[in-house]
Amino acid sequence: MTIKLSALCGCLLAVQAMTAQTVTGRVVDGGGRPLAYANVVAMSLPDSAFVAGVMTADDGSFTLDLKDTGRLLRFSSVGYKTVYADPVADVGTVHLEALAQVLGEVVVKSDLPQTRLKGEGMVTGVSGTLLEHAGTIERMLDRIPNVSARNGEIEVFGRGTPELYINGRKVRDKSELDRLNPDNIRDVEVITNPGARYDASVTSVIRIRTKKAVGDGFSLDNRLFGELNDYGYLVGEDNLNMNYRTGGLDVGATLRANKWASPDPKTTEQITHLEDTWRQRSKIDQVYKDENLYARLAVSYMFNQDHSVGISASYNRQPWNKPSGYMESILMQDDALTEQLRSDYTASTQATTLQGNAYYTGKIGQWGIDFNTDWMYTKSNLTMNTVEDYTKTGLQTEHNDVTTNTVPRSNLIASKLVLTAPLFGGELSFGGEYSYSIRKSAYTVLPKGIINDNHSRTEEGLATAFVEYGRQFGPIIAQVGLRYEDVDFDYYEDGRRIAEQSRSYGDWFPSVAMSAMLGKVGVQVGYSADIRRPSYDQLRSNIYYDNRYTYEGGNPFLQPTKSHNVNLAASYKWLMFSAGYSHIMDPIIEHSETYNDDPAVALFRQVNGEAYDKVFASLNLRPTIGPWHPSLMIGVQKQWFKMAVHGHNPLDNPLATIRFNNTVDVKLCEISLNMSCNTTGADENNYLRKPSFRADMSLYKSLLKDKLTLSLYVSDLFKTGKNSVVTYYGTMRESIYEPKALRNVNLTVRYKFNVTNSKYKGTGAGQGQKSRL
Repeated sequence: MTIKLSALCGCLLAVQAMTAQTVTGRVVDGGGRPLAYANVVAMSLPDSAFVAGVMTADDGSFTLDLKDTGRLLRFSSVGYKTVYADPVADVGTVHLEALAQVLGEVVVKSDLPQTRLKGEGMVTGVSGTLLEHAGTIERMLDRIPNVSARNGEIEVFGRGTPELYINGRKVRDKSELDRLNPDNIRDVEVITNPGARYDASVTSVIRIRTKKAVGDGFSLDNRLFGELNDYGYLVGEDNLNMNYRTGGLDVGATLRANKWASPDPKTTEQITHLEDTWRQRSKIDQVYKDENLYARLAVSYMFNQDHSVGISASYNRQPWNKPSGYMESILMQDDALTEQLRSDYTASTQATTLQGNAYYTGKIGQWGIDFNTDWMYTKSNLTMNTVEDYTKTGLQTEHNDVTTNTVPRSNLIASKLVLTAPLFGGELSFGGEYSYSIRKSAYTVLPKGIINDNHSRTEEGLATAFVEYGRQFGPIIAQVGLRYEDVDFDYYEDGRRIAEQSRSYGDWFPSVAMSAMLGKVGVQVGYSADIRRPSYDQLRSNIYYDNRYTYEGGNPFLQPTKSHNVNLAASYKWLMFSAGYSHIMDPIIEHSETYNDDPAVALFRQVNGEAYDKVFASLNLRPTIGPWHPSLMIGVQKQWFKMAVHGHNPLDNPLATIRFNNTVDVKLCEISLNMSCNTTGADENNYLRKPSFRADMSLYKSLLKDKLTLSLYVSDLFKTGKNSVVTYYGTMRESIYEPKALRNVNLTVRYKFNVTNSKYKGTGAGQGQKSRL
């Protein structure tokens, strides 16, 4: 049977070779910049019927296999004039000129749409747009449709925290992202239903592609950042990127040092419903202070366009991290005061992370090869001292002095191989990955007797395999994939394996995606299954002491969260609509329960909730009118979350988000005012109980032909950006959190000399396990 199938495939390929002609070339815009995703169509004559077609690659290149009936080539892209040419073997460089429409006295440029649908993702162009002047990568991402990025947290609307890639290489930590600058970015792709080549724990992906590196020699890019916040703390960061390139050799180095002070004031109220109603009201004022040093060295050598090798190593050291703060609390029993508490804490942390990557990318014949091996080591030491004075009504003040020490260690090694090859007019990708990780943790408490000490170890091996196939059928691009993951997890306490907390399981994860450009309308539909495995810290069996009223515990019996997801998207010129549906099983949610039969004391840990459904939809409008560049995003999400609560249950209420960004490009500078608003609504067991509004303002100015740039940024201009959230833990307890709004003012000064981008192409391995460590 196998011989017959191979012979049949050989005959088909031979027939195809005899009847096909290969046409190559490159499409650029009027300024000579590559045009990605332009349509190249072969047509017959004289009826102009469709014969074959492809889209151009990121660098504008294309390869088109057409039959003898293809007599005319058509090159087109939305917002550009259509060009025709004869189907010669090499058509060279094809230039498409932009269209422009005059409406009264306002000129609306019809350039390539800033956001377009491609395969399984939505691609937003950055090069040549005002997004280049956002100042930082985080602010740039915050202006991408369906993406929010603030205070180090990045989220894709409706799909949670994304996995980040830069030129195909996984972002290993925040420092990897910080060293980039928006004007080095070509485009950003947002994928809401990742395919089989991604770890099944990934719910969304953001792929950042930089501009093509040009030129040899030494380059330097230094960014100095300073910030002043409402508490009077002056903090800052210096980020120095250096690169040397000659021929195929590329050497890049990054040095970064920062000093931060992040205030975190808030008020909380914990309500417990027993025979009596207990209310614990707290005022918390704390600040997180730390210093961080980061260094990375990457060396790569490109033998030619088909073969490249490289190695990199990074060192991240936190020599000084000292958060501190206080909490003042009162405890009420049916409105009668029963206890008062003053709790002060100081903490000290030192942490070190070492990471390395080695890679080979190449092409042998028609086979593409992408191999990566990674290793990671982390070590930290956290000591926290809590001093408490509490007074029960009618009694003397009592005193507690508790010291806790946590010492975790983690090791990981992982390798990943991906092979690609053309097959039946499309592309086949398959490969596998294996990672092995060990995490050890020692936890001690003084004085003895409050909580038992704990020494635990977890070991996990993860083996995966995937296959993915994509092909274009006329204007339609289709992709289908299947992934299998096998996990072997062992849990040890005091050197003894705990059988009931160890487990092995395997899962299949299918994915399908299709997209098409039908004239000026783009459509996209996709399906994927994913899994969210609990972190190693969530799986611990011991309990941590926070203060007299609060303890934190792990749950070794947590099950992974699995979900089935469907997405739909459509675009027309500067309009973009997207929607999705998810069925989520065994969601991991925070739970609170009474500890030691004391209603004033809560133990927080994660548990699995009931399965529920969620839908979300968003509309993005991004026109350009003269110097004004508005962007409006309206998003709504609605869930059917199953949890019984005390009194009225608002957890099924929809939650809406509105973002209105405005940038005016004048000769003197660029001025941006970005506003966002959230309505009341629910997200799992959290309910936003009050609407919130926030406005950020920035000014951008370039000097010395863009070698020197200045960026002034004010976050939360009117000090209104605070969220009042109530978290429900069932019928017995809920907690209300109200953080204080803070305004920050920062200035970024950047100087660059002969800047070139690194050619390092390592994509990384073991990324899902790294995030869990």
